[in-house]
Amino acid sequence: MATLRVMLTFPQDLVREPVIYTVAKTYHLVPNIRKARVTETSGEATLDLTGVEEDLKRGIEHLTRLGVKVKPIASGRPAK
Repeated sequence: MATLRVMLTFPQDLVREPVIYTVAKTYHLVPNIRKARVTETSGEATLDLTGVEEDLKRGIEHLTRLGVKVKPIASGRPAK
């Protein structure tokens, strides 16, 4: 298992959608939301995603296809 910390920036049309839940369930990932800021027009979330490397890759690709900006962040701790 690996853990990847990312910052997600959501476009306005996805702010009300359960994007994190859907990607976690579809790709067998465990999300740990570290910080989030959501308004009616924008959304940002910093979270750790834990899962198998291939599932992490596919989950990130899925988010990108939806229009979510994904920025990897150094977590300051070794991956599990």
